Amino acid sequence: MTTTSLTAALITHHPALDETRVKVALPVIKVTLLEDRAQVRREAAVALQAGRNRLALWGLAPVAQDVSLRVDVQGGAKVVDARVRRAMRVGHAEKPEAAAALEQQLLALERQHRDAAEQRQRAATRAAVVDDMMHKAMAEVPEDAGWGLGHPKTWEDTFESLSSTSRALLADERVQRATMERLAEEAAHVVTKRSLIDRPDHRLECVAEIDLDAAAAGTVTLGLEYVVPNALWRPFHTAQLMARALRFTCQAAVWQNTGEDWTDAQLVFSTARSSLGHEPPKLTDDKLQAKKREQRVVVEAREVAVQNAGLGRGGGGGPPPGGVQLPGVDDGGDVQNLRALHPVTVPSDGRPSFVPIFTFESEATSSLVSMPELDGKALFKSVQTHTGKHPVLAGPVELLRTSGFVGTTRTLYVAPGERFALGFGPDSDVRVQRTVDTTEEVDEVDKWRRKTHAVSIFLSNLGAEDKTLEVSERIPVSEIEHVEVTLVADKTSGAPELNEHGIVTWKMTLPGASRMRLSLTYVMAFAPGVQGM
Repeated sequence: MTTTSLTAALITHHPALDETRVKVALPVIKVTLLEDRAQVRREAAVALQAGRNRLALWGLAPVAQDVSLRVDVQGGAKVVDARVRRAMRVGHAEKPEAAAALEQQLLALERQHRDAAEQRQRAATRAAVVDDMMHKAMAEVPEDAGWGLGHPKTWEDTFESLSSTSRALLADERVQRATMERLAEEAAHVVTKRSLIDRPDHRLECVAEIDLDAAAAGTVTLGLEYVVPNALWRPFHTAQLMARALRFTCQAAVWQNTGEDWTDAQLVFSTARSSLGHEPPKLTDDKLQAKKREQRVVVEAREVAVQNAGLGRGGGGGPPPGGVQLPGVDDGGDVQNLRALHPVTVPSDGRPSFVPIFTFESEATSSLVSMPELDGKALFKSVQTHTGKHPVLAGPVELLRTSGFVGTTRTLYVAPGERFALGFGPDSDVRVQRTVDTTEEVDEVDKWRRKTHAVSIFLSNLGAEDKTLEVSERIPVSEIEHVEVTLVADKTSGAPELNEHGIVTWKMTLPGASRMRLSLTYVMAFAPGVQGM
């Protein structure tokens, strides 16, 4: 058992470490993050003496992979040996003081949590009282009107005041709830640290021991690289829609719990999969044999997801048919190495840190679109061009408008120069309702079975302004000659566009305070002997 020179008999290591080595400080200057690990590089100038230099780098991540350790030196020296050693660190004199500080911090968090809970309860109670006053006031309005009492302006001012108070109280209640959740998370981390102090032998110390031979005394640049698990990143984007432009920010959400903090380090985010492709696939025999042709034809309908992240030119989307869906980051098949805009600090606490990578602005065209089969609302859609130098990787998108945060969505891979679309939530003035009527009959002459689908779409604009709207429906697309799908033009409203995927689109203007009805009729014809559907 050995002890440190500064705190003799106060800190011990099991097993013993060689503390006669010269301690050096190599800060983290660069971290390359992969999907499930990270490569850390430390580098600094080190003063050497002539001959053998026995150095030690303390505070290394305990989870560092020994086989990944690589040491390089620039200057008049060469590396003789390098290794990683670990030991349990027990600080006998540090425990009481550190435990007391954590306990005080935990008490402070509990007091803040209790205060937030009381404020939330008060806000919720006051909001309930205001809502009760509104209901009672609304019940008295017809009675006052019957007796000729009251005035519409007075009622309007009263209800507006009560509504504003209720909204403010409910907003305060939500803020206090979020504060309580944050404080509870911080308290859980403090409890974890306190439990580690109760078991000081659970603190693992990791040291890199390096032997260098120098021809003469001088200063060299010493570099150290190693790979650590418990670190990953995923793309996260923010899109802010302005009047006629879109500001798009690509960020990286970083998590790391490696046991070492990355302070003012340059981060590089890579989509390379270093653990894939090392084992060739197993080959099996593919036997061909003749099979009697089936006389009857059985058909079935299937849903096909059309991947269309980009508009016009293709790019991105999911894997090709028959391909393998790999977990992680979709990079479009090309390995990307994205560099953070500036050095950042990522603590080893397991919490997400958001690091900006790049930002671009583009002219955006906004419109209202409706897909009645999926949702009874009209959604704001913006179409813009990716004007950045790096691709937008598939991931979640935080949506912002001039009024603030409006929700989240997801985007697929978008290449530079490609047009793509984003949805920014529903329009509160437009209502959509859809009904379908199906009839079936068999032709007496050719014996074909025909199913007629009549789709009715009812649109309402509750606002005073006109709305320019795109309404999309879909009809089946047949892949065999035994099934035919025909759009009945004379029973379909207007002259909608029909693409190769069976998407029928109307472009129209819905006047303010008006209603409109659209009709779509198509026929599915099945040859004699066709079963299914």
